[in-house]
Amino acid sequence: MMQKYFKTQRLAAGIYTGIVIIVFIYTLCFMTEYKDLFGLKLKQNDQISFFHDYILQIFNKQIFTFAVFGVLVILLSFLLEVFGKIPDKFALIIMELSLLLCCACTVYALLNLQAIESYYAGLDFKYLGLESVSDYKPHFTTFRIGTGIYISYIFSCVYYIVAIGRSHIKFQKNRKKGSTRNE
Repeated sequence: MMQKYFKTQRLAAGIYTGIVIIVFIYTLCFMTEYKDLFGLKLKQNDQISFFHDYILQIFNKQIFTFAVFGVLVILLSFLLEVFGKIPDKFALIIMELSLLLCCACTVYALLNLQAIESYYAGLDFKYLGLESVSDYKPHFTTFRIGTGIYISYIFSCVYYIVAIGRSHIKFQKNRKKGSTRNE
């Protein structure tokens, strides 16, 4: 019976690892996706410059930091041997807190991604041609892909939290049952 819980724990850890890699790659792609909006000088494009330099770049740094933290949680999983055994109480607490922090960061990123997309949709791009940016068309695919990725990340974190918590609880119950039988 414990094997089933342990397999679920390893599956959750594997899914989490895969999603974190996708999130990390997405953050790198997001950083370069809107590079055409960099370096605009004309007053007519001030709103776009502000969007790129102060909204988008700050958000880029935040999601990159969150992605790096997600990678550190994978390393923590290996250090605490979550891939190889049922976590003890210390490992469980550290992992659960780390994963909850990942969930909170992801919810924050998801909400900001939607706000940034709305701001981007309201920008006026008609003067970009004056600054050698020809035929720029707003593109929202990156935002929509990010929404899907971040929702998947939240689910993977929650699944991982539940899986390691369940494994630990079942292991402790089985241990208590075994110790009361031997007495």
